[in-house]
Amino acid sequence: MAVHKSTVLILRCQDWSETSQVVHLLAREGGRLRCLAKGSRRGLNPFSGPLDRWHLGEAVFSMTDPNRLGTLMELYETERFAGLHDKLPAFYGAACLTELAMALVPDAERQPELFDLLVQALGLLASAGPRECQAVTFAALWRTLALLGYVPPMDRCVECGGAMPAGPADFSPGQGGPLCPACRPAARALHATAKTAQAIAFLLVADWDEVRRVRLTAATANQVRAILGARAEELAGRKLASLRYV
Repeated sequence: MAVHKSTVLILRCQDWSETSQVVHLLAREGGRLRCLAKGSRRGLNPFSGPLDRWHLGEAVFSMTDPNRLGTLMELYETERFAGLHDKLPAFYGAACLTELAMALVPDAERQPELFDLLVQALGLLASAGPRECQAVTFAALWRTLALLGYVPPMDRCVECGGAMPAGPADFSPGQGGPLCPACRPAARALHATAKTAQAIAFLLVADWDEVRRVRLTAATANQVRAILGARAEELAGRKLASLRYV
């Protein structure tokens, strides 16, 4: 039995029995895993109390086959991101990020940069004001897709590779990037104004302090949400249920 130690983020918990839970983890050194936490619902257990999503901690777990349940043996909790439960914009942002990670992060594939991004984004949402959460969530979603290799350069047409002209652009859900005027008629696309195209490019690379100051208009937010949703649905085969509330 191979025993591992890693910092982990709990993505989801499901009751397994009166005393145990199945826990979906993102381990910094182990990728996305499913483990059985025996006795986690008991009053005294080795997991700092009952487990819940968005708990961060140092874990010991055994895993022999990533296609089967591992065993979570210990978890020393270091952070609960309590602010995610205090305001709906933060809660929905965290839920949307979790949905995306559950849908697209491969099983048992080490993703330390993605792990760090999700932990940082949850921390920002937990401490952010309600009006800051939308831009933080959109930025984290775009950056998650980029780290997974699903966002091409935004200054090039994804169809022909030519430079994108300034101004409005159409985005291809299937290829994840903008289309030039010549390629637009031949591809399924979602229209974006110049402000939306600029907002997406900014959210992908801007410093988080600058992202927190962004206030998108309703029209721009709707377009960013539609493009994100279509891209995620294309990749995952289903809609992100929480995205409509971001």
